[in-house]
Amino acid sequence: MVANPLAPSPERDAKIRAKANELWTADGKPDCGATAYHEQASEIIGMEEHPHAGEISVNDLPPPDRADIQVENAEIQENLGEFPERQTDQGDHAHFPEAKNERNAS
Repeated sequence: MVANPLAPSPERDAKIRAKANELWTADGKPDCGATAYHEQASEIIGMEEHPHAGEISVNDLPPPDRADIQVENAEIQENLGEFPERQTDQGDHAHFPEAKNERNAS
């Protein structure tokens, strides 16, 4: 088993090439060659090396008495202060761009 699946490993690369060749042969050796099966073989080897990746541990689940409680996403609370009809954002007055009079600046 590889500690870091993204780190280069000659053994893993050899497994991927062998699996790609196996898949290519199983498909009747089409003209594309075994290299076309490299991505699929890489995914299969990754699943074989880490069979429990992506599984949720039973310990991470909420207790049965809290299973039906829905928690709102925190992103919903980010911007509750906008009031479109008032043109303000939690303020007392509307904000407008200020015109700069460059003619009178000199």
